[in-house]
Amino acid sequence: MKKNELLSVFHALQSGKNRTSLAVVVGVLAMLLLLLSELLPSGNTQKAAVSTAQTATVSQYQAQLEQQLEELISQLQGAGHTAVMVTLSTGEETVYAVDTQTGDMQQQETHVLLQDGSALAETTYLPQVCGVAVLCEGGGDVRVAARITELLHSLLDLPTNRICVEQRKR
Repeated sequence: MKKNELLSVFHALQSGKNRTSLAVVVGVLAMLLLLLSELLPSGNTQKAAVSTAQTATVSQYQAQLEQQLEELISQLQGAGHTAVMVTLSTGEETVYAVDTQTGDMQQQETHVLLQDGSALAETTYLPQVCGVAVLCEGGGDVRVAARITELLHSLLDLPTNRICVEQRKR
């Protein structure tokens, strides 16, 4: 349609007897715009990518911690071949920077945003270790199990009831 045709249709709808038609047309257009805004993809893909990246980071942290503990415990006299499993209580925790403005009777806090719209991360805490299971050839010896338990208690600041040391099958 040409510009003149569109204007003539608009003026015809604007006349006194067709005002209800104009309201209906505008309402239908508004509903179509709302429907399109829901169907089109939004910027949530970046949030999903961040969540996936955090999950990968936590998995890497857990695997690296397990490997380091295996290497250390296997060097302990009497431990022998060792397998370690670590459980984590939560995922990564991020603390975001906050801008605080204090007035006479009120205080307002807002997150500091970067140019891309994401919040400025101030600190990132690694997940807490919830428990450790150790299987080693010397796990049946009470003295070896006690030394491994004390080692893990010292390294991870875990209570001893969250550390399990058992003998590995031969």
